[in-house]
Amino acid sequence: MRLLKRKGKLAKLKGLIVGAFNEISEEKIPFGQTPEEVIWELVKEYDYPVCFNFPTGHIDDNRAMVVGKNVSLAVNKHNVQLNFL
Repeated sequence: MRLLKRKGKLAKLKGLIVGAFNEISEEKIPFGQTPEEVIWELVKEYDYPVCFNFPTGHIDDNRAMVVGKNVSLAVNKHNVQLNFL
């Protein structure tokens, strides 16, 4: 993610969907931030919706993501709406 930020790629997004982080074990020397906190630090300056813990990836409740489809993404404090256009 930091490399994407340095290369200016994060500034070009219209939204960001982050899946679940599972099977992450604690390290012997604590890093001090969760993966979500690290990502938020890198994208909080941008004016696009960011969704964390979206049910996609290597989890039991895996929702299909269609790569290359146009979508609308709305994120607020209590819910997320992802609609395929």
